[in-house]
Amino acid sequence: MSGGAAPATDQTSLRLGLQRPEHRMLVLAGDACCGVVALVVALRTWNITTGFPFDATFLQRWLALWLLPAAWLLVLGPARSPRAVLSLQRTLQALTGGAAGIAAGYLLIYFYAPRSVFPRLPALYFLWETVLLTLAWRLCYLYAVSRGVFRRRALVLGRQAVGERLAILFRNHAPDVEIAAQIDPDSSDRELDEAVRTHAVSEIILAHSAPLAPALVHSLVGWQERGIDVIPMAVEYEHLLLRVPIADLPPDWMFTSLPEWVRARDASRTVKRIVDIGGSLAGLALLALVAPFTAALIALDSGRPVFYRQRRLGGGRVFEVVKFRTMVQGAESDGPRWANAADARVTRVGRWLRRSRLDELPQVISVLRGDMSIVGPRPERPEFAEQLEQQIPFYRTRLMVRPGLTGWAQVNAEYGDSVDGAALKLEYDLYYIKHRSLLFDLWIALRTVGTVFSLGGR
Repeated sequence: MSGGAAPATDQTSLRLGLQRPEHRMLVLAGDACCGVVALVVALRTWNITTGFPFDATFLQRWLALWLLPAAWLLVLGPARSPRAVLSLQRTLQALTGGAAGIAAGYLLIYFYAPRSVFPRLPALYFLWETVLLTLAWRLCYLYAVSRGVFRRRALVLGRQAVGERLAILFRNHAPDVEIAAQIDPDSSDRELDEAVRTHAVSEIILAHSAPLAPALVHSLVGWQERGIDVIPMAVEYEHLLLRVPIADLPPDWMFTSLPEWVRARDASRTVKRIVDIGGSLAGLALLALVAPFTAALIALDSGRPVFYRQRRLGGGRVFEVVKFRTMVQGAESDGPRWANAADARVTRVGRWLRRSRLDELPQVISVLRGDMSIVGPRPERPEFAEQLEQQIPFYRTRLMVRPGLTGWAQVNAEYGDSVDGAALKLEYDLYYIKHRSLLFDLWIALRTVGTVFSLGGR
C-alpha cells in the first residue's frame, strides 16, 4: 500500500464519534425540548392549582411566557461547548447560574410589567422544572457520549511522551475521547494504515512539528478523504483548554496563521469602539457614585493619596492609567515588583477593593480616551513587559490589540505574579485575539460581573 490510496476498509468498521458541531446541535435540541416541556408542565400545574381551563384560549393569553424557554436557551449558550457539556461540574454551574440569571431578570420585569402579562407562579414552576429536566437530559447525554459508538477514538502520530500528555488532557477535559493507538512519526505509511484499521479510530492527532515523509502525508490525506479527522495537537489543545498553547506553536506562527485571524475580526473595530464609549460613560456614572465612599475608606485606612497613576503598555504604546490606591504609600520605593497572593503591601481596604475589582474602575477614563477597551488583554507595566518578552515566546503578540479593563485571561487565570503565570495568561490572551467578537466580549463582561459579585478578584 506504500504511496497508494488509503485501503478500502469497510466504512462501518470506523467509529466516527460525534464532532463538535454535532455536539452543539444535539445539546441545543435537547435543551430546547426541556424548556418547552418544562413550560407546558408549569402551565398545567398552574392550571390545576388555579382552576383555569387548560385550552387554546388559556395558552394564547399567556403567550409572553414562551419567552422563558428562549431565554433559557440563550443563557445556556456558552455551556453547549463540548468542554462544558462533558463536565458535570461545568454543567451544574451553568444550570444554577442560568436559573439565577433568569430569576433575577424575571423579577425585575415582574415589578414593572402588568401582572396580567407576566405572572409569578408559572415562572417559578418553569425554573424548577427546566433545571431538573435539563440536568437529567445532560446526565443522560454525558453517559451516552462517553461510551459505546459515540466515543471518539484517537490515534496519536507522535512520540510516546506526547501521547501521555494528551491522555491526561482528554481524561480531564474530554471524557468522550480515548487514545486508541500511538505510532512514532518516523513510521511507514503502511504502519499508519494498519493502526487506523485495527483500532477503528475516528481522528488522527498530529503531535510532531517536523516535516513528515511524503508517503505518510499521502496516507493521511487518504484517510482524511474517508472521513477521518486529521488534527494538529495545538488545535486540539486550543479547543479543549480555550487557550493557545505557545509551547506547541511553530516559530513563525505570529506571521503566518495569526494575521489572518486578526484581519478577519478587524471589521468590528468601529462597533467595538462605539460600545467602549457607551460602556465608559456608564462606568463614569458608576464611578461618580462609588468614588466618594471609596475615597473616604482609603483615606481613613491608610491616608492620602486616594488615587495613583501608573505607566502601562498596550496597543503598541505606553500610556498612563489611574486606579484607586490599594497598597501602602511607598510600596515600590525599591523598584517595581509583582504583587502576590499574600502581599503585605496591600492595605485592608485595598484587599477588598482588589477582590471586588473596584480598584480598576477609574480606568474607564482610559477607555473613554481610547487608550483601553472594555475587554482586551491586560495592559502590562513596561518594566515587566521588557522582561517577559525575553523569556516568553510570542509575548509581544498581545500588543496587537487594545488592552482592556477585563479580558479572557483575567476571568480564567489567577493574577500572574511570575513568568509561568504570565505565560499562562498569554495563552488566554492569544485565544481572545484569535476569536474576539462582540458576543465573546459580552460573555467575558458577564463573567466579570460574576467575579465582582463573588469577590473572586485579586
